[in-house]
Amino acid sequence: MALRFRTSLLLVFVCLLGLTLSATLYSVINATDANARANAERELEVAERVVETLLEDNRRQLTDRTTLLAEDFGFKQAIATNEEDTIISVLANHGDRIGADLIVLADTQGDIQISTHYLPAIESLRAELAGSSSPFGMLMIAEGAAYQLVMVPVRAPLLIAWVGMGFELDQALLDGFREITKADMTLLYRETDSGLAQIQSTLATDWSNLNRGATMPAVQQSLEAQIVADGWLSRVSWPLDSEQQQLALMVSVSLDEALAAYQPLQTRMLVIGLIALLLAALATAIIARRITRPIGELVRAARRIGRGDYSAPLTLQRKDEFGVLADTLSTMQGAIKEREQQIVYQARHDLLTGLPNREQISDTLTHCLAQQGLNGQLVLIELSNFEALSDVYGMAVLDEVVVEFGHRLQCHCGQGDHLGRVESNEFLLLLPSSGLQAQDDLINNLVALFDEPIQVNDIAIKADVRLGLLRCPAQADNADDALRRAHIALSDARKEGIRWQLYKDGRDTSHLRTLQVTHRLQQAIAQGGFQLLYQPQYNMARGIIHSCEALIRWRDDELGPMFPDEFIPLAEQSGVITRITEWVINEALTQMQRWQQEGLDMGVSINLSAHDILATDFIEGLIDRIEQEGIRKDRLILEITESAMMTDTQKALQNLKRLYDAGFFLAMDDFGTGFSSLAQLKRMPIHELKIDKSFVLQMDTDQDDQRIVLSTIEMAHHLGLSVIAEGVENEASLNLLRDMGCNAAQGYYFSKPMPLDELKAWVQAFHQQENTHA
Repeated sequence: MALRFRTSLLLVFVCLLGLTLSATLYSVINATDANARANAERELEVAERVVETLLEDNRRQLTDRTTLLAEDFGFKQAIATNEEDTIISVLANHGDRIGADLIVLADTQGDIQISTHYLPAIESLRAELAGSSSPFGMLMIAEGAAYQLVMVPVRAPLLIAWVGMGFELDQALLDGFREITKADMTLLYRETDSGLAQIQSTLATDWSNLNRGATMPAVQQSLEAQIVADGWLSRVSWPLDSEQQQLALMVSVSLDEALAAYQPLQTRMLVIGLIALLLAALATAIIARRITRPIGELVRAARRIGRGDYSAPLTLQRKDEFGVLADTLSTMQGAIKEREQQIVYQARHDLLTGLPNREQISDTLTHCLAQQGLNGQLVLIELSNFEALSDVYGMAVLDEVVVEFGHRLQCHCGQGDHLGRVESNEFLLLLPSSGLQAQDDLINNLVALFDEPIQVNDIAIKADVRLGLLRCPAQADNADDALRRAHIALSDARKEGIRWQLYKDGRDTSHLRTLQVTHRLQQAIAQGGFQLLYQPQYNMARGIIHSCEALIRWRDDELGPMFPDEFIPLAEQSGVITRITEWVINEALTQMQRWQQEGLDMGVSINLSAHDILATDFIEGLIDRIEQEGIRKDRLILEITESAMMTDTQKALQNLKRLYDAGFFLAMDDFGTGFSSLAQLKRMPIHELKIDKSFVLQMDTDQDDQRIVLSTIEMAHHLGLSVIAEGVENEASLNLLRDMGCNAAQGYYFSKPMPLDELKAWVQAFHQQENTHA
């Protein structure tokens, strides 16, 4: 162990020092490289300014020499008298004398009279001459060479001509610049837009791979990239940059030479670093040898503590840091022991009330159920107005309520009873030996605990209690079943609006059935396991089938035929009802399009749930979809129930108004069985009332049903609404409805819901029969 520690310590120190030295060396190299680059950049900047100065000196000298010619009396007289031979002779002699490579004579309008070279940039020269009255200089490219040209006016005393002298920017000139600046020069120029770029350079570089026919910026970038790749640093300027001619001057210095000056420094730094690394390794090995023994003892103690053994005290007779570490480790041992006990307690208890949590009470329940002769009860106690209290008083006050709620229950517990908090508003009370006879007394006593309001900050808060009871082990012999069935009993009490409910045998099966149906419903939505049946709706006045109601059916591979009364409520509870509605609408719209193409005027009635009506995105999507399909909106009949308006009346009315204004035909389904008032009916944007079948099935023999139906029809007509009655199963009921002025009817008297492939033939046969009777 000691050898491993010494080796690790040695490696750590050597690695740390190595990293430090590497970082330092890396920083030095980067700094020297950056400094070398900065020096090279400064050299380039200085060289560029020197070149500009040299060109300016050349221009002044050339101007002075050309001015001597312009002021020569004989030369001016020859120009004035247009003695061409004399002019040419004077120009040639003076050009030879000053060593000019380019000679130009232009008239006052800027037209070239005499020139030693063809000048393609004549327009640029003419523009310069027209805008100037004093000597000026310019760069020009002529006949494949670059020139520095100076133009001087000839006056006698008025302007009679312009004379120009120029020197070629040739290789010798670039070599001279290189000697002065110690930087290499590259001249890149093009005579015309269509010509090839020309290169003159003091660099011994092969330019054959350059595409000289590209644009000048592209050629310049390629040239600079090649120079950089060869280890050079460059600066580029454009002394001539016109539409016709372009000339770039590139000044370059060797980056490798600049960096080479720092190579000795970098080498010395590397040697120093290696020596320091070796010395550190030696020192670390000596130090590690001295400290391994006390650390070994500390490691053994730490491993013992790690195994959960806190019994042996740690003693290390040293007064240095290792002694302090040993004392600290001993103190930590006691603290860990205490903290571990606290963590175990908190992991199995509710932090707010201090009661056992779900995990702890489940273990207790498992233990009790395993005992022989158990004859007890399990009570799940719910603070039923938890959310309402939270909305009114806030969580801080509600926490105090929960603490007092648990305290009262705890005070009620007798010897051997167990209480735990299993949810935010639920407590589980286990009474192992209460017996069935004490059930009524138990319920009354638990409810009576909360007759008195709970006082929090001088606020009297009434705690509503709901109980779910279970006999143990008669109704559950394991903890999971007991907890689930207690929740089922509590849920039943909640649904029925009563204070308590004893678990009913078999409810577990129905609960599992609910879970299974909900799960299979999700798969049916994803995989498409639904079918639509259609039930005809008969128009009394026209004597025809004017529409049909689309009714969903579901046959599951595992569950068999499923009735809507079972799976539709579960779809609403699980939040997938709107997806089912969207499927029904898609199927109905597809069929309506086919009927419309076949010339069949048939409306389709579809039921919307409360979730659908409150889903604004669904409403807007439905409007957009039917507008895209091109189907008459009034032929899609949307049925809503009175109870669907109860969740959020304002939003429901707003979305119904949106559908109404968009042109959809809206009907209130199952009228007479809900909770809406006549005032609410008056506000609802609908076109039709659908009388519930419970009033129609026996109306031929029940006069009360007849009165209710008649009054409903008359009321609807007074409100401007049409009326359809469902549940018509005999001719007598149909005749009564016709006499009462009912607009439409549907029911088994006409037909049961039928598949789509039977509907069209049935409608045709029905209309033929009606026409025969007529």
